[in-house]
Amino acid sequence: MNELSLRLPNNIVLGTDALGDLTKIVKEYGTRALIVSESALHDAHYIDRVSGLLRGEGLDVIIYDELRSSSTTSVVDEIAALAKASRTSVVVGLGGMRVLSTARCVANVAAGDVNFQQLSAGQLPKNPVAYVEVASSFRNHLMMRPEAILRDAFTGGPVEVAIHPETTRAVLIDTSFSQSLSNKYAMAAIVDTLLASVEAYASRRSTFFSDALLERAFPILQEAAKSSARNPAELRYRHKAAQASVLAAMAMSQVPQGAGGALSNAMNARFQLPKWWVAAIVLPHVVDNLIPVAPEKMVGYAKALGEPVEGIIAQEEAHRAARATRKIVSQLDLPARFRELDVELEDLLETAEMAASLAMVRNATIPVSATELQTLIKTAY
Repeated sequence: MNELSLRLPNNIVLGTDALGDLTKIVKEYGTRALIVSESALHDAHYIDRVSGLLRGEGLDVIIYDELRSSSTTSVVDEIAALAKASRTSVVVGLGGMRVLSTARCVANVAAGDVNFQQLSAGQLPKNPVAYVEVASSFRNHLMMRPEAILRDAFTGGPVEVAIHPETTRAVLIDTSFSQSLSNKYAMAAIVDTLLASVEAYASRRSTFFSDALLERAFPILQEAAKSSARNPAELRYRHKAAQASVLAAMAMSQVPQGAGGALSNAMNARFQLPKWWVAAIVLPHVVDNLIPVAPEKMVGYAKALGEPVEGIIAQEEAHRAARATRKIVSQLDLPARFRELDVELEDLLETAEMAASLAMVRNATIPVSATELQTLIKTAY
């Protein structure tokens, strides 16, 4: 059995001017680009900036900016048809995790070998259209995984879709983009990354590689959370958070998220609740549930967050992980209970079945049933 199998995009660019590399990267794959984004990014001039850079170097650019929080898998074939008609050679995904997942699938379907139904059934194209990812935020847990998560057009729930492993040619994280994010959004993105990281760290599929990356990411996320609470106008913490997000994404190239990630995706798909709000609410409860089943890992997590755990028996001191987590969350102006989100408990409970069906739950530290997820929801309500 292999201990490590690592596949990363050809280029990963992180910095305050990462976008400066975009045109050079895109031109490696052709001269016709399709930007897949959402209209909300016009307000921050992201779309104009990206399209302007490409057009300034003589590339033909088409823009699809009609994605919404309610968009479903049904748009993939529609956008792919536009890509095929315009002979697109490069798909550029510009936005958050939902937009980027859609753009990844478009790059696969635009190749012409498969439609979305076939892709979602596991049939991959022979050669996907080149795909370049430009994140509008500093977190994307799927950044280095050959998959996407979308809202299913038929069930209204989340659906995991495998994509061709050679789809993503480059990932650009320009941290100047994060300056336009509200402080609440930025804080929530930090907590969402922390949730994904702790679930990956405790996973039964974790490796020495993922552990080392996450043990470095935890203190960076903690410091970013402290800085955001202490001085919201200080934007350097967002650059640190982006660094931690890349470390976490590299770790999650080996191991997926768990129950918390499944719930955040299910509630986002069903009610369009922001994933980061759900993450902020469930994070402490997820850590509580991990303590008895992965005590050694929870001690390692607590230690990475600065808790005094040297030389202490794991089973006795794993609770320090919960204390460290609540310290972080308590500093931030984020929802603490599901009842703050104006959704009835009975409706939220319906998402447990959707979440339990996702592969990230099946690969968690221990199998988690829909009933157990309902218990978590009730506890967090």
